Amino acid sequence: MSRIDKGSKEVRLRRNFELDGFRLTNFIHLGAESEQVRRWRNHEAVRKWMYSDHLISKKEHLRFIQGLKEDGKNFFWRVEDQAGGLGVISLNKLDVKNKHAYLGIYANPDVRRRGAGKVLIHLLKQLCFEIAHLHSLRLEVIEGNDRAVRFYRKRGFRKEGRLKEFVFKEGRWRDVIVMALVDQKERTR
Repeated sequence: MSRIDKGSKEVRLRRNFELDGFRLTNFIHLGAESEQVRRWRNHEAVRKWMYSDHLISKKEHLRFIQGLKEDGKNFFWRVEDQAGGLGVISLNKLDVKNKHAYLGIYANPDVRRRGAGKVLIHLLKQLCFEIAHLHSLRLEVIEGNDRAVRFYRKRGFRKEGRLKEFVFKEGRWRDVIVMALVDQKERTR
């Protein structure tokens, strides 16, 4: 049994967090920053690696955020520090019973901050393992995004498999690489 029951975990993950000097604002609590997040997501450098790579309208974005208020499996945060917005992180497909989730991450494409990805993945690991007390964290990378695969491998993620011809992008079918990180400390709880 999880240390936190299902209802509590969902409520806990809907919160905003202060971690290591960074403010994580849950999308359901965003004000004017919501438009900034939409702009980041629509940036070519970000959306080209997403399953859904169309330009997201303001109306679609607001509908998405509204849906998160009732969603108990997907949680998104805008990350910032004193210098401004760093990026977005998310825990998706949360499975409380089996104690795992998938991650989502993208840095602010408007400002290239050295080490932004490292900070974002560090904060995601804290959310996953220290706050949500999950056992594992998974991710999916569209083939061709070799930079992302190298980045995740350096952060401890290992390749688990491949989803053959999983997405249709740029006029052809592409595989998706599945990677995972298991919390070794969790085994002792």
